[in-house]
Amino acid sequence: MSRSEAIDHYREALRRGQKYYHEHVSQGQFPYPQVLENIYPESRSAARQDLGVLEIPADAIVGTLADGRKAAFAGNFMPLLGETTEFATKWVNLCEAHLGSKGITDPISCFEYMGRFYVQEGHKRVSVLRSYDSPSIQAKVTRIFPVWSEDPAVQAYYEFLPFFKRSGIYVLQFTHPGCIRKIESALGFEADHVWTDSERSDFMSFYWVLREACTPEMLQHVKDHSLSEVLLSCLDLYSYDQLKDLGVSDLRKRLAALMPDLKFAAEEDTVDNATVSTEPEIPGKSLVRSILDGISRPTLNVAFINVNTPETSVWTRGHDEGRKHLEEALGNQVRVKSYFVNGTSAEVLMERAVTEDGAHVLIATAPTLLASARQCAAMHPNVKVLVCALSVPYVGVRTYYSRIHEAKFISGAVAGALCGSNPVGYIARYPILGVPASVNAFALGVRMTNPNAKVLLEWSCLEGNPAEKLRSAGARIISGHPVAASTPSNVAPGWSTSIMEDDGSMTPIASDVWNWGQTYEQMIRSILAGAWDSAAPRGNAVNYWWGMSSGVIDVELSDAVPEGVRQLASILKEGLVNETIQPFNSIVYDQAGNLRADHSTWFNPEELMQMNWLCDNIVGRIPDFNELLPMSRETTRLLALPQETPAEETAEESGSAE
Repeated sequence: MSRSEAIDHYREALRRGQKYYHEHVSQGQFPYPQVLENIYPESRSAARQDLGVLEIPADAIVGTLADGRKAAFAGNFMPLLGETTEFATKWVNLCEAHLGSKGITDPISCFEYMGRFYVQEGHKRVSVLRSYDSPSIQAKVTRIFPVWSEDPAVQAYYEFLPFFKRSGIYVLQFTHPGCIRKIESALGFEADHVWTDSERSDFMSFYWVLREACTPEMLQHVKDHSLSEVLLSCLDLYSYDQLKDLGVSDLRKRLAALMPDLKFAAEEDTVDNATVSTEPEIPGKSLVRSILDGISRPTLNVAFINVNTPETSVWTRGHDEGRKHLEEALGNQVRVKSYFVNGTSAEVLMERAVTEDGAHVLIATAPTLLASARQCAAMHPNVKVLVCALSVPYVGVRTYYSRIHEAKFISGAVAGALCGSNPVGYIARYPILGVPASVNAFALGVRMTNPNAKVLLEWSCLEGNPAEKLRSAGARIISGHPVAASTPSNVAPGWSTSIMEDDGSMTPIASDVWNWGQTYEQMIRSILAGAWDSAAPRGNAVNYWWGMSSGVIDVELSDAVPEGVRQLASILKEGLVNETIQPFNSIVYDQAGNLRADHSTWFNPEELMQMNWLCDNIVGRIPDFNELLPMSRETTRLLALPQETPAEETAEESGSAE
């Protein structure tokens, strides 16, 4: 590069710096690089760790250590001083060196705080390299540890520290906990996996392609304007294998399909911006309009996508019974076809259902189909896509589930009335959204009819036989996870609450029933009546979460239940239907002794869905992800519970501190 070309490049960098400066001043924003000593005054006395020379992401360099150097640069590290200054001369010299035979070889010196870097020495080197959009810079890094607090960003950072030790990767930074584990899981790594050089190299190659594919305009709509958030959303929708070998153009197309969800996630509170439909909604119509619709409306094609066949899965059999009910109830208003993954590609089946068979509505009956359904919705935005899952905030698909905890409350009351002085056993399936609410509602039902009884909690997703564990602990009544379809009263298999007799046989007493037929009939009637668009103001995410008042769940009792207990169950059901009874409208303490509810407390739907604690009459705990059997991890990852405050990792635990 000639001297004149280097000077021209300085002028261009100067224009970029001045533009950044004036735009931020006009918006009342700070126009210079951030100053660490102003952000964290205790930084000079805080615990530190020398990390040596690392390759750090250039766009994570956000500031300077002290006030003295900030005025020479705009916040994007482009220069602000005129081209006749000594500063400009040194900058131009570095520019020539960068593109010459020698290049810029000396690492800068910087401090890292909360995943961001603050330059101590080498400001002009950063400026020159960033003017050429260098993705990374060599740096001598000193880490400064933040004081532990309940701040989600601090919690997320302390989750990052052990990840950095295992991976050696600095580019992933989040402001809320739980994200690092989701990334590792999506990559197929266990929580304690130490990355190989090859794994690190492959991941970073993919990351830099993603960085190029994600335009500045896209990042403007992303939470924290963070490429890490984009990566997390990509791996939430597509598998790593689907993405890692794509070029910039193909990856950018995938990102474009993700933008509605990324924009939604960037809202300050996605929970407040998600719509939870707790009752079916069908707009009123005039008689004339209904007659005209019946004449003019074409048949609605509905595709059911199932993981397994009805013959091999009780869960699928329940949904297939619901499909049959839908066909009988709506007749020629719908044309229904079922598809079964059963080892084939869900994406291929969904694409066939839409493009070859003309599906207008696609219903995926298991949460493990969520990623495939989101891909289908992104490719076919005019298709109405629903997934049987709880509280998943995506704009492109809608989720549906039932308030099964209402049925568990009644089953718990029945179990408490019949258990005598013995504890009651409960076998939960997955530690996912909605499950703690069901366990707690069951325990509150037990407490209502037997205040001294304990509920012993085991999990079918862990090693061992949970029923045998409960039997050994003294339980004689055991409630398993809910069944998928109604079962005749004289048939024992499928009943979710049973008495374990002395000879080891099971006498069923209560079953929590999912009436999927009612769910599907009301959902499709709602679509036919035009309620789909009215349910989602501003294009928000929608979760259908209907309960006993909508007829989508029920409790069946066997002949073994005494008449007085049957009457009690009937009274509770009536109260739940007309909403005069709420399972959690009582004095509720958790296992740590914290008051979670009193008679004036009414949990909203989001609080019930995301409940991650257990009542004080429950003996047991919610297992960690690493304890789960491999077959249980995919569903758990998709519908993970909100994290409790993670254990603090001290500076000493993450490495030697100065």
